[in-house]
Amino acid sequence: MDASLTPTARLKRRVDAWVVKLRVMPRVVRVQRLTRKWGSCSTAGTVTLAIDLDEERKAFQDFVIVHELLHLKVPNHGKLFKALMAAHIPRWREQDIYRRTGAKRTLPRDCPATQPRSRSS
Repeated sequence: MDASLTPTARLKRRVDAWVVKLRVMPRVVRVQRLTRKWGSCSTAGTVTLAIDLDEERKAFQDFVIVHELLHLKVPNHGKLFKALMAAHIPRWREQDIYRRTGAKRTLPRDCPATQPRSRSS
């Protein structure tokens, strides 16, 4: 890891490497604060990654990056998408389990979405 780079630059460097391997071209790659997910891919070709993804292990970073970049080729999570994930990230299911159990996206305590809803009478 190059300590002289910012988290954004490190993530974008990883994205650049995968862009070549996957032969895809996102229109824009954004790295920003996300609270509910690790990344997203819009139909317009914008790939967005959570800035704190940089703090996660490299295998998980690759899983998230490849997942989002593959959506430029396959918009859903069907058989073709899963086959491509397996071809590029052979142990991707383990990373998906980690995403769902160990690498939880949580909202800050003071966020309104985490407050109990008041019941209407």
